Amino acid sequence: MNPMDPPDPPGPDPDPADPYAAAALAAYEGSKALAARDAAHRAHTERLLLVCADTLDACGRLLAHGPGSDPAAYHRSVELVARQLETAVTGEGLEVIGRVGERADPATHHVVRVRAAPRGAGEDEVLEVVRRGYRYRGHVLRAARVVVAAAGGTGEGPSTSRTTQTDGTSPRTQEGTTHG
Repeated sequence: MNPMDPPDPPGPDPDPADPYAAAALAAYEGSKALAARDAAHRAHTERLLLVCADTLDACGRLLAHGPGSDPAAYHRSVELVARQLETAVTGEGLEVIGRVGERADPATHHVVRVRAAPRGAGEDEVLEVVRRGYRYRGHVLRAARVVVAAAGGTGEGPSTSRTTQTDGTSPRTQEGTTHG
């Protein structure tokens, strides 16, 4: 049974002489709906696990062959695998939190450092993403760890030598996956 199918037509009316018939019919209908939701959840989980398995296989192939004589090609291959995984999980509803240039929000960003605002940067603007955060179905799984701009920052000034990847994160974004 596909949970997206229209519901089955109602069953026979319960016997009015049997006081438990209506309750039994309601319990039966409820258990059918629960079974359908469980099946849909199982299918969703299996799709996501297959994406993870494909990613693990790709990582295994990359590790087996190593960078060889072309480190740039190896780097591009690793980036491709990472983009494929990110595309798959964002397609399943995972949202990335923490992009350079956005305004830091206390509900989704954890400020790890404050720097004097460079020219053109707004107050609380994210200057660097130390570790991306993630949200799933409106729930923050992990807050982004960020460096923000402030008019009276710590005096460190903007970092002009820091490289930023195409996804708006610094290379240090790839830290561990613990919450916080």
